[in-house]
Amino acid sequence: MREIVIVISDLYLSDLHGPDTPATPPVALPGMDRIARFGERLPLDRGWRDWLARWVGRQDLEQAPVSTIAGAGRADAAATWMATPLHLAAGLTTLHFDTRGILRLSAAELEELALDFARVFHDVGLVPLASGEFLLLQSVIPAATTTEPARIVGGNVADALPQGAGAPTLRRLGAEIEMWLYEHPVNVARAGRGELPISTLWMWGGGGRLTHRSTSGDLPRAFGSDSYLQGLWRLCGGEAQSLPPQLDATYAGSVVLVVETGRISLGELDRRFVAPALEHLQRRDLERVSILANDRLLVLASGHQLKFWRRARPALERLR
Repeated sequence: MREIVIVISDLYLSDLHGPDTPATPPVALPGMDRIARFGERLPLDRGWRDWLARWVGRQDLEQAPVSTIAGAGRADAAATWMATPLHLAAGLTTLHFDTRGILRLSAAELEELALDFARVFHDVGLVPLASGEFLLLQSVIPAATTTEPARIVGGNVADALPQGAGAPTLRRLGAEIEMWLYEHPVNVARAGRGELPISTLWMWGGGGRLTHRSTSGDLPRAFGSDSYLQGLWRLCGGEAQSLPPQLDATYAGSVVLVVETGRISLGELDRRFVAPALEHLQRRDLERVSILANDRLLVLASGHQLKFWRRARPALERLR
């Protein structure tokens, strides 16, 4: 079956976003709106990553920690965390951040910070990732429950700090990292370029070393810089590529694209990928188009009867 899967990895429309979150997008999304109106809507009980592992035939990797997959074939330590650079904004009583606050650093910035981190810190290390974030390496991982930063955009950071027996250790390391980053040369250079400074490295998705062996065989083409996507495809014997300018009808077999609204607007995503996918679906070049966002799956198949009695609603409302 030929299928186009589009994952919007950082679009979470929860109550944490607060009352200022718009109910509808500021621009028209005709492609997504069509899928939302006529397609099926299903919940993703464990998020898009487990769904993607299952979709690609790696049920053995479902529920694996994000850092374990992202670091497959890279990390030498027994335990890892995702370490995502954030810019935090201070309110009267809270710290919070919006979608611009999830920073993706350049390769040069990643390398400079990783080298200096090794000089300052002991028993932990940073490994740069192509996604613009880090793996944080430890010999032993503290027992703590953490939250993906994309899930707390617009919310109070204090409400999402690590919890559990090992949380004090992780919070203490986070505080030390904040002091290290304060007036760091990388931040001074960013300020000189008019870019947001790095307030902290947000640690989340921790786990141990992966013992599963890689597999090979027919594999859908994958596009995107997301660390989990790239690690999963390495474990399947393939490589994820950078996003193309537009969806190409010449791709054979199924295709998955993982995009971030922090890198590409919803309007651009709709124009570059969703609208062309629907054109291929209408010509029967595809069997279905799937969109994953906000722990929801929207699916429009070529055989679906168009349910014209359904009231037209913006796609983001159907994703709630």
